[in-house]
Amino acid sequence: MASQVLSWPNPLRLVYFTDHSSWLSLQANFKNIDGISPGFYRLSRDGALAGQNQPAITDFARARGIKVIPMIQNDPVLDNFNQIIGNQARSNALIEAIAQQVINHNFEGIHIDFENLNAASEKLLTDFMRRLFNRLNPLNKLTTMAVVARTPASTSEFKAAYNYPALAPFTDLVTVMTYDFAWPGGPPGPVAPLKMQETVMNYAISCFGAEKLLLGIPFYGYDWNITRRQLDPKVTAVSHTFNDTLDLQRQHNGTFGYDSAAETPFLDYVKDGDKHRVWFENARSISAKLQLLKRLKVRGLAAWRLGQDGAEMWPEFANLATPGPVKFNETGHSVQGPFLKFWQANDGINRFGFPLTEEFDEPVPGAAGQILRVQYFQRSKFELHPEFAPAGNEVLLGLLGRIVTAGRENEAAFQRKPDPNMPGTVRYFNETGHTLRSEFRAYWERNGGLSFFGFPISEQFQGLNSTDGPGLKVQYFERARFEFHPEQADPANRVMLGLLGNQVLGI
Repeated sequence: MASQVLSWPNPLRLVYFTDHSSWLSLQANFKNIDGISPGFYRLSRDGALAGQNQPAITDFARARGIKVIPMIQNDPVLDNFNQIIGNQARSNALIEAIAQQVINHNFEGIHIDFENLNAASEKLLTDFMRRLFNRLNPLNKLTTMAVVARTPASTSEFKAAYNYPALAPFTDLVTVMTYDFAWPGGPPGPVAPLKMQETVMNYAISCFGAEKLLLGIPFYGYDWNITRRQLDPKVTAVSHTFNDTLDLQRQHNGTFGYDSAAETPFLDYVKDGDKHRVWFENARSISAKLQLLKRLKVRGLAAWRLGQDGAEMWPEFANLATPGPVKFNETGHSVQGPFLKFWQANDGINRFGFPLTEEFDEPVPGAAGQILRVQYFQRSKFELHPEFAPAGNEVLLGLLGRIVTAGRENEAAFQRKPDPNMPGTVRYFNETGHTLRSEFRAYWERNGGLSFFGFPISEQFQGLNSTDGPGLKVQYFERARFEFHPEQADPANRVMLGLLGNQVLGI
């Protein structure tokens, strides 16, 4: 498994993103989301990778600590899919195109959602996932996928393409699509009955291991016209969002019910003389699914999809709290509560390193009698500011860059510089009189910018001593030191953060 996932929130709350309604929901509910899988890409009918990154979505998510794992869905299906994926040259070209998108946009990985396959797809799909995993894993990028819900007793061709035991070695995270047990073309029933979800997840756990699995949760529901379906079994159901269902109840004076065996709500209403039943999800059914998730100890959930949700569901997501404390044997210290949430949400190992202390109260310099709850990490200091919790900024980073460079103001690299007036390539900060350019600018802008690192307080320069890192290109910021490591094979890993926590504590 790619090591980056170890520092992510656990349980992980992943949601799928497809359209403008998803965008609106993301903006409203981002505090209760750990990762998104936006539908940026498709496998086209000619076997090429179609689509592109959408920076507005990606940047919004990253600025809020949300992981981005784009989804690839397939246009060719059944035997047409098999012809493309079974052609080694074409599928290898597809894998390389995927890898380049992941590298160029520094995505956490990729999510494969290939559906409407058949039994002949099984070995081809597994081999494709093997080759994709072998391409991405050395880059510490995640290979994730969605699989249909199945058990060893499943007989349909649609399910046969997904050989759980064979796929297991080549996946980092797997969404088990434990929904559509009742589907639009079939008889009316709960979309995601809890007992069926549990049966499928127990089988998936035996194949993949609980630590890789995300429980699929639907935000949508299906509306069956019961009257017409009794006359013609080919009549199909219509998909509704949660809010659609509430509107139907108000418009037609419908009656809500709840199937306690399936842990699923329903709505009965009459329109134009026809009886309808809508099976959907609400806060109660979502809560039951999250309790199942906890009981099975799987890695998290994956909800389809943003924009189909309802406001009453999100408190249940909020209640899926990050457990703690977590002890790190590497340093013998633990992290818990808000500090653990912040660490996990922001690429903890790579950005902050391991904890060097426990939480403790530290006097505020120059403010007699005032204290802050803090914790030191290899690269940072966390500060707890409860007064900023409503804005989502309860944890802030200490100004370690300022502390370790005190007294160096007269060195050439730390003296104010005039604005070079090169807006296309150089970003100038009048607040400190310093510039930001090339790889350091890209890293600063991509990884949280001002809120994480503060303003630059030096120019780029070659480190000359053991403090700066001899021979390294470095730059100091209020809260960090950037170091450029050209020896790293992956360009995304060439900018690293200096061990300022170690330096301050004299370790």
